[in-house]
Amino acid sequence: MKVIIIGAGSIGYVAAETISDMHDVLIVEDDAALADIAKNRLNVSVLHEDGTNPKTLEQAIQTHKAEVIISTLEHDDSNLFICMMAKRIKPEIRTVASITNPDYIISTTEQGVPGVDIIISPELLTAEKMYKLCVLENALDYEIMPVFKSSMAVFQVPPESNLVGKVVMFALNSIEATAFAIYRNDDLFFQVDSMEIHAGDRICIMGSENAIDEFNELLGIENISREIIILGGTIVGRHLAKLLAEDQKKRYVKIIEKNQDVCKDLFRILTGVLVVNGDFTEPNLQSSENIFRSDCLVSVTNQDDTNLLMCMSAQKYNTNKIISRYLKKEYMDIFMFTGLDTIIGFDRIVSNEIAKCVMSNDNVVMRMRNREEQFFIHDVNKQSKLIDKYFGDVVMPNGLSILGIYRDGSILYPMMDTKFIEGDRVMVFTNFTKEKDLAKVFGRKAISES
Repeated sequence: MKVIIIGAGSIGYVAAETISDMHDVLIVEDDAALADIAKNRLNVSVLHEDGTNPKTLEQAIQTHKAEVIISTLEHDDSNLFICMMAKRIKPEIRTVASITNPDYIISTTEQGVPGVDIIISPELLTAEKMYKLCVLENALDYEIMPVFKSSMAVFQVPPESNLVGKVVMFALNSIEATAFAIYRNDDLFFQVDSMEIHAGDRICIMGSENAIDEFNELLGIENISREIIILGGTIVGRHLAKLLAEDQKKRYVKIIEKNQDVCKDLFRILTGVLVVNGDFTEPNLQSSENIFRSDCLVSVTNQDDTNLLMCMSAQKYNTNKIISRYLKKEYMDIFMFTGLDTIIGFDRIVSNEIAKCVMSNDNVVMRMRNREEQFFIHDVNKQSKLIDKYFGDVVMPNGLSILGIYRDGSILYPMMDTKFIEGDRVMVFTNFTKEKDLAKVFGRKAISES
């Protein structure tokens, strides 16, 4: 597929990095330094021009024969303008706009507004993911899988949990969900139904939103997330506060921000949230606001070093749950080294959303923190090795797990006697990196890329 990306900034660079190995990518960037970085580090073509110029846009679309255009500039209005101009130049082109300010999120083409097919907002997606991590006390990670109308969560098993010592298949017997992998120490296990659950295991669960909630409760909740403190009045912070304030369970939500003008805006737009104007890096304010005694502390500033500092301080005071974002990919290893597992990376949010935008039929759904660990959908057709085969007869090598089957508008969690039929959409989790390994199970085209 031929894709144009407007802008080589943080979002554009990650977008290009995500798809350039599979698609023919042209980056349009008017900043010489950013253009050179993209050209030297990525497998892409680079046009050093202003992507907001209609003539440049028309030339790029026609020359590159673009099928998709992704606009990732800093200004939301520019991204919307570029998408609308692209539609005028080539009506059949798929347009994707990155939006920061929620006020700029408009209805997309399917709802009747021409110009923009898909809108992605990394900030709002981060906030929504953080919300689920706040209210799921045992969760370390959470993702929505819209294609399957289900969710995925990674839970850490507390030492005092009643599930410790139980076999996985019996532990999940009461809920409509499946366990598809377990992280134990430095190892990742795939065929886990017969495994015994240990304290500290990180169990990967796929199921409905209700099933995910039920499993969180099955693990046992020592400290319910009632008091939640948000550090930073960023777009992520304010949207997270709004989601928490609207939650069905009664929660005490506090947001702390240093900038007085930002605090005035927060007072105006947030209801049911305590807004505190102050510098949360100061020990006196930390003490007076009991920052580290909260049930859940969330750091969402736009500075990675500040987020890291606050999280490490919270660790020192044994805060029950700590959640943070990071913007620069290099900070992930630093956060992980300190033992902070509940972190959300800007690069992963962007990468997963871009993959959905350019892959037909949403076949590649998302990736985990390790790029080699990915979810994809295999469509069972006449060329598939799964067609008319029973799940129990499938030789499943380590490194691959079938999560569920989407059939006739509902999800089936496969049993030994479940038969794959033509038209099934099979959700798969794998850390395979070679197509030939997947072909042994699914056939030559395990993942459709165009």
